[in-house]
Amino acid sequence: MIITIARQFGCGALAIGKRLAADYDIPFYTRKSLQEMAREKGVLDEMDDFFEERPVDELLFALSTLGEEVGPRHWRALDILTDMIGQRDCVIIGRCGNYIFRQRKDLVSVFLKGREADRVAIVAAERHISAEEAARLTREMDDSRIRYHKYYTHLRWGDSSDYDLCFDSVRLGTDKSVALIERYIEGIGL
Repeated sequence: MIITIARQFGCGALAIGKRLAADYDIPFYTRKSLQEMAREKGVLDEMDDFFEERPVDELLFALSTLGEEVGPRHWRALDILTDMIGQRDCVIIGRCGNYIFRQRKDLVSVFLKGREADRVAIVAAERHISAEEAARLTREMDDSRIRYHKYYTHLRWGDSSDYDLCFDSVRLGTDKSVALIERYIEGIGL
């Protein structure tokens, strides 16, 4: 089983993902751990742009939003990630996992969201920054994720039709969010 978690900034995805990985005793991958795996396998240079949450080149991004092909390097990163993970059971945060692993029958794709004001308050508290700084950072991170997802998938980030589950993890909190995902997994027989 592979659980992919896409998220708005400030929704607690890391805590939720870590708990799911621990509960199922499967690896947990974030941008940094996948980047390290790529480095160890000697493929980081081919994927370096993929590990940033922004398109490498704004012109290429503009072309991708028009539906034009942006080149083999763009798609190569997705293929490399698929090869690195293979059929391994794991939890992956971000990295367009819902799209990259969409052919796996054991995929559970999740999108976490929350009211912006609630997420801003969480970000301000966690990072010890002002509400204004947290609001700016939250908007910037969400905008960056929107562009990144569009660039690599040509899909609209957060569109519920692209995920198994979309819910407000801020309102639920970590424990209830984990329980909801686990009930869904049990319900579909994985």
